Amino acid sequence: MSREQPAFRSGKVYELSRLQVDMKNLTLSPLLISCLLLDLVSSAAAQAVPAASAAPRQYDSYDYAEPGKEYCLVVPKGLKPVRGILVVCNYMGGDSRGYYAQNWYSEFMDLHGFAFLGSKGNNSHAASYQAFLRAVKQFSIDSHHPELVNAPYATTGFSAGGGFASTLLTRDPDKVIASAPVGARINFDVFKAPDAPTAAHLGVPACLITGEQENSAKVVDPVFIAYRPQGARYSWMAVQGIGHEMRGQEVLAMPLLDAAVRVRYPADGDVRKGPIKLKTIDVTSGWVAENTTWKSGLTRIVPANQFKGDLGHSSWLQNEDLAFIYRAYSTYDKPLTITSPPSGMPGGAQDCDAGSDLAIIVDASQFPN
Repeated sequence: MSREQPAFRSGKVYELSRLQVDMKNLTLSPLLISCLLLDLVSSAAAQAVPAASAAPRQYDSYDYAEPGKEYCLVVPKGLKPVRGILVVCNYMGGDSRGYYAQNWYSEFMDLHGFAFLGSKGNNSHAASYQAFLRAVKQFSIDSHHPELVNAPYATTGFSAGGGFASTLLTRDPDKVIASAPVGARINFDVFKAPDAPTAAHLGVPACLITGEQENSAKVVDPVFIAYRPQGARYSWMAVQGIGHEMRGQEVLAMPLLDAAVRVRYPADGDVRKGPIKLKTIDVTSGWVAENTTWKSGLTRIVPANQFKGDLGHSSWLQNEDLAFIYRAYSTYDKPLTITSPPSGMPGGAQDCDAGSDLAIIVDASQFPN
């Protein structure tokens, strides 16, 4: 896709020029219809990833290996400078080195001028982090991109890959733009008294996405109850009806990473000159979702400065767009389901041209009338 027709416009997640919805036999109050359509637009927007340009993208790739861990860096051909690195590490026994070809990742790289880093191998997170640092240093030499050692990270991943997304947050918060661990946890057990999370750790926008059947409250509550009231920019969503599995959670993870890059990356940031100082997002400028309302029929979301509930059981979202996407996917027993365009692993969502009309088909059969 061209830079002249970006997929993300004016800070929105994905802009749709027209919404066409067939809701047969649907009888609802105007207010509820409005709420559901707003959720529908946001959730469909997160699924509708614009198409690549007519010419296939071309990349340069570089490999690094040591016992127990292998990394691959993929750089869009001709990209100068590399502004950041999208880090998506592997689950146990998996191999994420080819994930850059999934369109939600390749679009992110194209939009923001980022390289992609994937991995294979099952070392501990601590060992993998040290290998990661050595790999990035070697990549900066092999690729003739010395700025890589200064590049900040946007990171996500499933299971052990999500654990590594958490590891980057806890080990190097000043370089992490945002983190979206899936099927993992935000692991603050690494802090041993008197050490504790700092303002830099709490200032990294992070969204933990788990499965309902993982019963993750036992590892979520110690972090959220303690640190959300201190301003942690963290959110949690447990996907209804699934366990420890990947089920297209990028529909929330990738808009989250995108929004954070747009706000936290300084306009004058130049990694060729040295490390950049990421901007801090005012916690009161975001939105808050009430985690205890997932099963209420419609997850409650409000501007952060209007929230009066229990912060320890709440989720912070960077902006209104993300709040609506979060509500669309966190609400249980949703009567409205998007059936087209489809989404899910491994290929990502359906391609469409930036700025084009998109027909969205929904199943409204669960409504009473």
